[in-house]
Amino acid sequence: MIYVLALIHTLACIALVGLILLHSGKGGGLSATMGGGMGNTFSGTTIMEKNLTRLTVIVVGVFLLTTFGLIFLA
Repeated sequence: MIYVLALIHTLACIALVGLILLHSGKGGGLSATMGGGMGNTFSGTTIMEKNLTRLTVIVVGVFLLTTFGLIFLA
């Protein structure tokens, strides 16, 4: 049981890192000074961004549940 939970936890970790990296930046920051200043053109929140945020929240919930499960089983 603990091995299955650890596998799910690891997959949630990898998915969470990937989903966070897919989010677009909110500020100008360093990426705007290096030539990535296209953020002002597409500043509206699209349906894809909303769905990406929802998916990230779901994966965070899975990550938290598996974390608590691993704590209680250890």
